Parts: sequence; C-alpha cells; structure tokens
Amino acid sequence: MTVFRILRVDLSREHFTEEIIKEDLLKKFLGGRGLAAYLALKEIPRGIDPFDPSNKLYIFSGPLSGIATISSSRVNVTTRSPLTGVYTHSNAGGNFSYWLRKSGYDGLIIEGKADEPVYLVIKDGEPKLKPAKHIWGKWTGASTKIILEENGFPPDETKAGVAVIGPAGENLVRFAGIRLSDYERFAGRGGVGAVMGSKLLKGILVWGTRDLNKELVDRAKFMKVNTDIVKRIATHDTTKVLHRYGTNVLMNIIQSIGALPHYNFGGTGKLKDVTPVSEEYIKDHYPTETHGCYNCPIGCTQMPTVKSGPFKFTVTEKYVKQEYENTWALGPNVGLTDPEANLKLQKLANELGLDTISLGNTLSMAIELVKNGKLNLDIDWGDAGSLEYLVYKIAYRDGIGDDLAEGDYRLAVKYGMPQLFVGSRGQGLPAYDARALKGFAIAYYTANRGGDHLEAYTPTWEVFGVPEKVDPFCETQECIEKQARIVKWNQDLFAVVDSTIFCKFENLMPNIDTEKDFANLYNAAFGWDLTPQDVLTIGERIFNVERLHWVREGKWVKDELPPRMREPIPDGPAKGHTASKMFDEGIKVYYKLRGWVDGKPTRDTLKRLGLEEFDYLL
Repeated sequence: MTVFRILRVDLSREHFTEEIIKEDLLKKFLGGRGLAAYLALKEIPRGIDPFDPSNKLYIFSGPLSGIATISSSRVNVTTRSPLTGVYTHSNAGGNFSYWLRKSGYDGLIIEGKADEPVYLVIKDGEPKLKPAKHIWGKWTGASTKIILEENGFPPDETKAGVAVIGPAGENLVRFAGIRLSDYERFAGRGGVGAVMGSKLLKGILVWGTRDLNKELVDRAKFMKVNTDIVKRIATHDTTKVLHRYGTNVLMNIIQSIGALPHYNFGGTGKLKDVTPVSEEYIKDHYPTETHGCYNCPIGCTQMPTVKSGPFKFTVTEKYVKQEYENTWALGPNVGLTDPEANLKLQKLANELGLDTISLGNTLSMAIELVKNGKLNLDIDWGDAGSLEYLVYKIAYRDGIGDDLAEGDYRLAVKYGMPQLFVGSRGQGLPAYDARALKGFAIAYYTANRGGDHLEAYTPTWEVFGVPEKVDPFCETQECIEKQARIVKWNQDLFAVVDSTIFCKFENLMPNIDTEKDFANLYNAAFGWDLTPQDVLTIGERIFNVERLHWVREGKWVKDELPPRMREPIPDGPAKGHTASKMFDEGIKVYYKLRGWVDGKPTRDTLKRLGLEEFDYLL
C-alpha cells in the first residue's frame, strides 16, 4: 500500500509527530499542492491573520519525486497568504524535494511559533530544532552555507536540501519567498517566506539515505515507462532551446507579439527594444553557467554574472539564477533595460529573499504613484540606483519601505489609486499582457492563488501551438469557447503536475501526453489503475478544493477583471486590443464548464468530485 509520511512540527511546544496519509486519500489528492490544499482547508482556522501562530506551512514533496527522472525534484509550499489574506501555493525546483524524501518524510507541516529564532534539521528521520539567533539577519546565501557547515556538510548545496529565508521574510514583507537549494531556487509567490519568518523559523535542512526505489511495486515496469518519457523529452527541440537559453528566451518572443508589459502594464505593447535584457544578448555578453534541478533531463537554469562596472558581483555573490519573470519584473516592468543593473537587482532580491514578480510590481506601482503626485520619492522609470535603494528599504521595512513591503495592491489602496493595481485577489500579474494573450484574460483571473501564469499557461497554445494552435487575438464566440475549454483543461492538468510534483516544461512538447504519461507512471509505480481521464478528474478535484478556501473566507470569490485590462493597448502588434470581451464572455463559458455559479462550485459539482464533506461551506 502506498503511503505519504508527514512530519508535523509544533514550534511552540518543540514537539514532533509523524503522520501517515493512506492510499485512499493519496489517490484523491496525490501529494504536493493537492494534498496540501485539502489539509489546509480542514486545518487552518477561518479568518485568522496569516501571521498568527495557528497558521500552518505545508512543505510537501510528491509521490514520484526523487524516483522519476522527469524534472521531478520540485517542492510545494502552501499556507494562508500574507499578500492575499487567504490561500497560496508556491513551488520550487532544485534538490530540496529529493532530500526531503530521502530524509524519511514526504512532507512537513510547520505550526506554532518558536520562542526565539530556530532552524529545523532532519537526518534519516530524526528531527531536531537548533538555535538560529546567530543566523537571523543574514542573507540567504550565507545562511545556507552556515546551516550546511554546522551540520557536517561542505558548503555545497548539492550535498543536502536546505530552505532558508532572508531579511525580507524575517521582517514580514508580504511578498517574501523561501530560497531552496540548489542554485537559488525560490518558492516565491504569495509571501510564504513571511509566514516562515512569523514563526521565527530561519531555515530547514533535510538529508537521508531512504531507498525510494524500494517503494515501487514494479521497478522494472516503472523504469521502462519513465525511460520512454525521458527519451521523448531529451530529444525534443524545446529541451534544446531551454537548455541553451533558459526561460528568458521568451523576452523577444513575447515582445514581438505585443504582449510584453511595460511600466506596470501602463506602457504600450511594444514600447522599446528589450534586446539588452534578452537571454540571447546576456549569453553573448556575460559569463553564464547552465545547471539543472536534480533528476532533470532539461537543465534550463541560466546563471550569469557581472564581472566589472558599477553593478559588478562580489566574490561571494558569484552568479545569479536568472529567469524570464525575474528579468521582466525588474526590467521592462520598471522601465529598465540595462542588463547589468537588471542582473544585480535579481541577485539582490534573491539574497534578501524577495519574490521578484511582486517586487517588480510594487516598484512599478511606487513609480506610478510618484508620477500621479501621490507619493513623494525621487525615482523614475529605469532609475537603477533608486530601484536598488528601494529594494533594501523594502526588505528591512525601513521608512517608505514599510509601505512598499505591503505589496502593490495595498500600496495602491493606501495612496488612493486602487485602479492602478493590475492583478487578481491582491496578487500582481506576471510577464504577459492579457490584452494580447487573451487566454490569460480567463486564466489569470480564475487562478486560485491570485494573478498567476502557472495555474494555466496560455502561451503553450497561443504561441507554441500545444495541444492546438489558438490565435491569441481572436475574439469570435468559437475562440472564446475554445480558450475557456483549454484554460480549464490546463488548470486541471497543472494541478496534477504540481501535486505529483513535476516541472511544467514537458507540457510545451507535443510528444508528451501528460494525462496518459502520468497515469502510466502512477500505475507502474504503485499498482494503481488510473486512466487519463482519472488524472484530469484528480486535477479538477484539487482546483475546486482550492476555490473553497476563498468561498469559506467570503473574499474575492467572484472573478473580476482589473480596470487597466479594459484599456486598449495604444500601439504595437496588439494595438487596440483589450481583455474585456474575452473575460466578460469567456467567464460565462468557463463557469458552465466548471459547474460553478459566480465563482463558487455548486453542491452537484462537489458531489461529482467526491467533496461532499465541504457542502457546509456553500
């Protein structure tokens, strides 16, 4: 029988409890995002402040993490979000998930609050809490090395799994993230690092010798299925491009179709040349290392450095893990196209422990408020020095940084211009304009953790044509219905991916049939009998449980489009386009497909998905 081992850590009592999730529940929610969403709905008290000790952090691996060699070493963090006030899930790659499972546990539930700063160490099933006062205040890179060395490891992040927060998490910045080993992986969105900071938990180290392959029902069959999928991934052109350029290969692609936002989504669809912050340019001009997560056949991580000039990296900084979202958020979104300043800001955000997307959104909001005479700051678009100054201010909640540490939504509301906020449920949007990539007009605003591109990634079909090509500008009834259908499918599928918990890049490849491949992997590993449709039903069940978090709180239940997305793009390839029609008409189709009314699942929908236990929330 397949089981999921959880270590419950009560920081208030310094008490550890091992719990077992049995197979029947595992089959309904898997691990990672799905199981965490279910347990959080049952366990986190309604209406509490995210910084209350009764809030919990669910740090979960997945049933196949560390076994399958298909980008499977990812970890999910779920909690009540300081940024949105309700629910968030955030995941990261690297090797933490692998070492968590090797340590003897598949997931951690952190509750309560320590009396003083501590960090958690788990070696081969033996948990301990250790003092962390001497690490409190240190940046994420230094903290990681100290924790490794204090526990008998060299300062090499490949040798054990480490999760830490930086000053931003310690100071309860509402968009602080958690840095995970190795190579600056981040669970960034929603403020999960601030929840960790509120519990005075500086870090976690996991390591062990558990033999994960012993838990496979039929290892030979599993490896045959696994190897077939790996071969298809490794030989696809998408893998080759991602390995060479990483995710920032998207910069020029998204710009070319008029979908790259500038200036807090207030600029034009194609305002300026963004080539200097494109990956092609950076690879040609700056020394760059390429890495991959544990057990990954793609290896997309790009790590450039700046060796001279005013933004030169220090000896201890070395390289920065660079991604498209980070580069956009601290680049075009704040009017900055100097690649060296951009890389330095990314490095600073990683060391201080900040979610780069929300950081960029907040900085751009601050500049807009200055432009509107609402905020007295000496800053302008593209002003690298002032931007760097504000990043420090935010991380330490110093002066005006205390306001900015609340995030872009609260900042806009406090200074009387809520219409400038571009996001959903209190979380700002990432690097795609929904007026030009219209699938996001549905996907962004129905995402259960707030404005988000990874609950359904519409460029997969709008740009790359997988599973089918959809014109991103099309607004006929046929296109609207097609977009709503594919968004729902992708949301259900990605809920499973985040619960298994795998990387999403395989879904860019037409030779990968995710539903079928997942069913085959689970059946071979554990002797289950899933069909591809069963896989999608699991995802639909998870997505509905997540929506129930909002229903229970009575907050931001009905999906809404922000005012800026109703304003036409003034020029460029997407000139004149808005997100209004796709959202207004598409949401009707989407709700019908979901079996929802005004953003809420119906009792019939809950019954169909086996979620009758939550009827009382409706």
